Amino acid sequence: MSIVYNFTDDNFIKIVNDDARSAYLSVYTAFFLSRAIQSGEYSRTKTTVYNLFERRQRHMKRDKDRVSNPLKLWYQRPAQEWVEALPIGNGRMGGMVFGGVEKERIQMNEDTLWSGHPRDTNNYDAINHLDEVRQLIFDGQYVKAQEIIEEKMVGTWNQSYQPMVDLYLDFSHLGDVAEYRRELDLDTAVARVEYRVGDVNYTREFFVSAADQVLAARVSSGIPGKVTMDIRLKSVHPASIAKIDDKCICLHGRVPSHVEPNYVKIDKAVIYDEGKGMEFECRIAVQTDGGSVFAHEEGIRVENAGEAVSILAAATSFNGFDKDPAVDGKDCSSICGADLSAALKKTYRELLDAHIQDYQSIFKRVDLYLGTTEAVNLPTDERLKAVKEGAEDPQLAALYFQFGRYLLISSSRPGSQPANLQGIWNQEVRPPWSSNYTVNINTQMNYWPAEVCNMAECHEPLFDMIDDLRVSGAKTAQIHYGCRGWVAHHNVDLWRTATPAGGLACWAFWPMSGAWLCRHLWEHYEFSLDRDFLALKAYPAMKEAALFCLDWLVEDKDGNLVTCPSTSPENVFLTPEGKKCAVSMASTMDMSII
Repeated sequence: MSIVYNFTDDNFIKIVNDDARSAYLSVYTAFFLSRAIQSGEYSRTKTTVYNLFERRQRHMKRDKDRVSNPLKLWYQRPAQEWVEALPIGNGRMGGMVFGGVEKERIQMNEDTLWSGHPRDTNNYDAINHLDEVRQLIFDGQYVKAQEIIEEKMVGTWNQSYQPMVDLYLDFSHLGDVAEYRRELDLDTAVARVEYRVGDVNYTREFFVSAADQVLAARVSSGIPGKVTMDIRLKSVHPASIAKIDDKCICLHGRVPSHVEPNYVKIDKAVIYDEGKGMEFECRIAVQTDGGSVFAHEEGIRVENAGEAVSILAAATSFNGFDKDPAVDGKDCSSICGADLSAALKKTYRELLDAHIQDYQSIFKRVDLYLGTTEAVNLPTDERLKAVKEGAEDPQLAALYFQFGRYLLISSSRPGSQPANLQGIWNQEVRPPWSSNYTVNINTQMNYWPAEVCNMAECHEPLFDMIDDLRVSGAKTAQIHYGCRGWVAHHNVDLWRTATPAGGLACWAFWPMSGAWLCRHLWEHYEFSLDRDFLALKAYPAMKEAALFCLDWLVEDKDGNLVTCPSTSPENVFLTPEGKKCAVSMASTMDMSII
């Protein structure tokens, strides 16, 4: 057969196929079989799958063929821009590894580092215009209704996800560089940079550990005394650097109290207020094999070591979506110091082993194999180029599939924030669309693979955000619309803003996001059959979202219950007069969700 399946109590699904055509069937089959387990129809399903693939049995590849297809993205040059860097993360902390030879840059994020603070963004005047807007829509005056919504019923922009710090490793190599390779190993979640200068082979390894909550960076040469470098921390935000001891420094900073989205033209788009805004701290310490280490106010100097291991910890003053981090925030210095001290008690090998064991406990549940060609021996960028030009490379699709799983595991873990528009990776103070949670489809898309690709625990941060939105969204539902339950519109940030954003109705005015998010709660229950989760987490949120929908529905002229006003997210239609408009009643999107 072309599919090998192995089910355990955790619904483990192992998929092995031998060409791109059956890849589509395998993803479907994985979903099909997992549902069959829940319904008790496994025996009949097993026979169906066998018959489906029996004709391909003679083409089955042996497991040993897959050994030559490692799950690695690799390149023969450093990243030239941010989007080419290699992402690493543990759900809370994220890093982008550039792989420069003379200057290595690892751009770091922490998932709670956002601009702003809790604030009331509700529009108390919105409810006063709701009946008028509804009547205009019933009368076919869609454009006029939209004008009132955009003038009277929308709100303010969300806050923005922020970069934390750049970690630089500066080298002064004497000689030409040869045999350069930069790679991301999806099997171990470790990024590597390798190259040779003269007769010295240099290797760098980077990973962010969920087990120990630190970033680890190891630089080795294989020859005693050949590792010399300067380590620096730098932030785009106001920050100070201090020496902790001879081998450790810290950077302490504060992010803006307000940031406007990058598409809003305004003079003061980024505001730093003294004493306001979230604080953050990074600490980095170095351990070496031989040589010398000494910290100073600008960084840490390593000279003539055989290898150097840098451990970086990071924390913020975030203390919940409803608490001001500048007033009631956590002590980020204590948290950061404790994480670093605990990690320094372990060897690099112990940190690496714990990281791999933790990561693989999720990643190893699914294996997708689509066959191999000689293309697997090429750098990843060359493989992509070749496929664009028509080459066959089925295993590139498998690599892409596993890269998607890797990114969710790296950006969403129990206890972390959910994956935002950019996961957890961002280098800009005003990132695209604020790098927020766009819950009219993007956030949902991030989590569509969570259950079907056997990463259910990665779903948990989204459920926690839904719990928060039950609080903030209940206020918005009552204040904006006079409805029970809770509501969310198309944008959410760290402060769980549930109100319509600013701007046009076609994106800002869509109060069905909360109801749509509930689909994830139900899907998790369908896969887990966890009645405690259903009773304590899913049902309360789903019931309250249903109450909102019940109150939001109104009768049209024919006595049908419809949503009004209604939009289809980020879509418009032409009115009978030929004008573009987004506002009407009973959009298919709304009614399908309800």
